[in-house]
Order: sequence, then C-alpha cells, then structure tokens
Amino acid sequence: MVVTTPKEETISSIVKAKEELNKALSSIEQLPPFDPQNTAFVAHLLNNHLTVLSGVAELLQLTLKDYPNKEVHLWLNGMRRVCDLMTHLTPKLIDVHSSEEYELKFEKVNLALLVERACNFYRRAAEAKLINLTFEAPGEGAFAWTDRVAVAATLDNLLSNAIKFSEPGSKVWVTIKTEPEHLLCGVRDEGPGLSKDDRDKLFQKGVRLSAQPTMGEPSSGYGLAVAKTLVDKLGGEIWCDSELGRGSSFWVKLPRCQESLSLFNARS
Repeated sequence: MVVTTPKEETISSIVKAKEELNKALSSIEQLPPFDPQNTAFVAHLLNNHLTVLSGVAELLQLTLKDYPNKEVHLWLNGMRRVCDLMTHLTPKLIDVHSSEEYELKFEKVNLALLVERACNFYRRAAEAKLINLTFEAPGEGAFAWTDRVAVAATLDNLLSNAIKFSEPGSKVWVTIKTEPEHLLCGVRDEGPGLSKDDRDKLFQKGVRLSAQPTMGEPSSGYGLAVAKTLVDKLGGEIWCDSELGRGSSFWVKLPRCQESLSLFNARS
C-alpha cells in the first residue's frame, strides 16, 4: 500500500488543476473570430471553462485549507467569486445572444426588487475589493413597464463597471428616483471619472476607454454599447455624468408601469 504525505497530495492536486486549465486554454485558442451570431456558442464554451475553473479553485481550497499563507486563501476566494459572477452572466449571453435581435417581453417589473437582488449579488465582489456598496430604495412602489432580462443585463453591466473601475476601500451608491412618468436608476462611484474624449465615445461598440480596471479585471468594450441598445429598445434613456478625477454616475430612465403612474397621479 502506497502512503502519500499531505505535501505530495497538495502537489498532485496542483498538477491536476494545471492539466485541467491547460485543456481549457487549449480549446479557447481554437475559438473562431468574434461574430455576434456566435455569441451563444461562445457562452456555452465559457460556461464549460468556468465550471472547470470553479472546480479547480474548490479543490485547491479543500487541499490547502490548513495552508498558513492567508494571501493564498484570499486569491482562491477571489477566484471562486469571479467564477460565480461569470457563471451568473453567461446564461444571459445564451438567452440574449444579440441585443439587436432580442425580442422584448414587456411586463410589470418591480424595479426596486430587481436592483436590490443585483446589489446583493455584486456585494460579494465589492467586499473582495473592500468597496462599500449601498442601495437606497425608494419610499414608494417602483414598478416599471419593461423587460426584466434586458434591465437585469443593463444593471449587471453598470454595477460590474462601478466595482471594476473603483479603487479598493471606496464607495458605490445605487439609488432609484421616481418621476411622474418614469423611474430613474443611478449607479455612482468614486472611480477615476471620464475625460471628454472618453465621454464622447462612451457607448460605442468595442471601444476601450482610457480608464483601466483597478485590479486588472477584464474589460471587453462591448458592455455599455449593449446596455444602450437594450435601453433604447425599452423606450428609455441611459447617460453618464462624469468629470475626470471625480467619479462617474450612470443613469437609466425607464417608463413607469401604468398602474403605478395612475397611483402617482391620484396622489398628486
């Protein structure tokens, strides 16, 4: 009977993890050039690779649970959180493989609840960077007449960017404001802000701005362009208030549900 030491088991686990990652990387290199029509296909591949990566991280966490270096545990926790985040996002790529072709399903949507759930999901990513993420709920019902998935995809992008471009230890505020015929959702951060040149090309596809994620997080340059396409199809508006060095505030305006609009008018 062969007896292995804890050190040998750790080395074996790391070697196995490396082999799995090499397989995933090898298949990524075989992907065709980007084509919006192939987004669903790419999303499926990403999901497979994320499953492998999440499993590897979990295996390493179990194997190294008594490892004395605390930074190793922080790295592994961060890896698991990133995997969870991307696993949450890739199904949306499968369902909404092209924002231009996506068929909207309008319904009464509790925007406050949708935003609260998005904030709860991103709170872990914020905590990993010591960012204080707060949500200020409206004092009255905030129901929009909109498409739930399109709004969720837009919120994902705005919250992800706010955390991605904010320094550790900063703050991110999310708020909902009510108007007679519209609801406004804002995401404000203490990031680097935007220059005039960046603001001019903010919602263009594939454009990377001069500001860079503060911890090397990936940025595709497509997120805000997709968000604008979706918001336009929803009959809403999206814009940014920002100055270089003074953070950014992104706002989304959506039509209120007729039922909420009638109640608002009755109170006025």
